[in-house]
Amino acid sequence: MSNQQYFVNYLCMGKIQTYTYGKKVYQSAIEKQPVEGSVFLSKVGLRGDEQAYEYHGGENKALCLYPYDYYDYWRDSFSNMVEFALFGENLTVSGLTEDKSHIGDIFSFGEAIIQVSEPRNPCYKLAAKYEVPNLIVRVRNTGYTGFLFRVLKEGMVSANDPITLIEEHPQKVTVAMVNDLKFHDRFNPEKMERVMAVNELSESMKKALKEQFDSGKKNGWG
Repeated sequence: MSNQQYFVNYLCMGKIQTYTYGKKVYQSAIEKQPVEGSVFLSKVGLRGDEQAYEYHGGENKALCLYPYDYYDYWRDSFSNMVEFALFGENLTVSGLTEDKSHIGDIFSFGEAIIQVSEPRNPCYKLAAKYEVPNLIVRVRNTGYTGFLFRVLKEGMVSANDPITLIEEHPQKVTVAMVNDLKFHDRFNPEKMERVMAVNELSESMKKALKEQFDSGKKNGWG
């Protein structure tokens, strides 16, 4: 058992709002604000946090983490950069990056127990938030996507609670490896087999990777 701890810079939640980007009108809860005190973390996320669309939430996407380590990297890219929930994440955490996190890793967070389920998929709303049209491609190319958790045990959590690794997944398939298969090394059979063998990877991600691999096409991921 490990007791590796990671500092939580911010714990954030948001409400659905309507935005306009070019000719597109859309809804999003990407403008999240820091939580004061404790909040209940359920199987589907923080109580009071909202998602505009079904595929942004659910049990395999209950909590979104983005590493604080990348904030300085993006600082010169945005004229309107915020200092919390940079990419609409719930958790901004120092030191817990995609290359250090494995699909299936289990952490304690306050009273809750959470498990890494899949990488975060960057969408056009990031580009819209900062008015940087090529932002999605840049996020994919860097691999600085962040990642998602499912909740194994519900409970109260706060920004004062560290994220503590309690069980590292034995297959050691990093979030970074899944991103590489998803966006770059798309048709590597050995990597595909290794990633798909991880039971804890979300079924929706497995389905998308398999469809991409079988089609021989990029399937819209760039």
